[in-house]
Amino acid sequence: MRIAMAVGLALMLGAGAGAAQVTNREAAGNLAARVDPGCIAVAKAGPELSPPDLGLGVRACAKAGRWDEAVELYILMQLRAVYDIQRVADISAHQAEDVLSMQVTESLPRGGQAKMQAAMERFGGTGGARHRAFCKTVKAARRPAHDPAWMVRHGMGAFVGGGGDGLVKGFRPDAAWKRVLRDYMKCG
Repeated sequence: MRIAMAVGLALMLGAGAGAAQVTNREAAGNLAARVDPGCIAVAKAGPELSPPDLGLGVRACAKAGRWDEAVELYILMQLRAVYDIQRVADISAHQAEDVLSMQVTESLPRGGQAKMQAAMERFGGTGGARHRAFCKTVKAARRPAHDPAWMVRHGMGAFVGGGGDGLVKGFRPDAAWKRVLRDYMKCG
């Protein structure tokens, strides 16, 4: 019986693959940057810069061969995306962080992924000198104040609606940012 079901499933998938047509639909603003900050230090990355904006900064640093700055902007990009995951209600939109990370790393110049990895290793682990300095900088800065539309428009809610702004009701931004720094980045 299992063999018959497996063969039947394989035939259905095989027949469907030849006839299936996949259409990729994206909502306007999905993963969209609004500002190109260029290659800047984390301390200069104002709270209004979204993760896609910071992704452009990562690319600019990589193009300039400033890999240590690229890594720090990349980490900040991820932190702000994790913050957005907490405030965006549509669970299907949360994968925007992974997709953005892939887009940024795939857009690096030739050999860039290896150079980025080497810079990540120089950054070091939790408690290292650069980790502590990074934590000090982001803790001293204001919490993110960018528009999370880049993530909201990545989810199914952008297509099926549901009303509202797509954000978690009763969201506590200061508490959420402190939680991201403490639990995700391990900034004590």
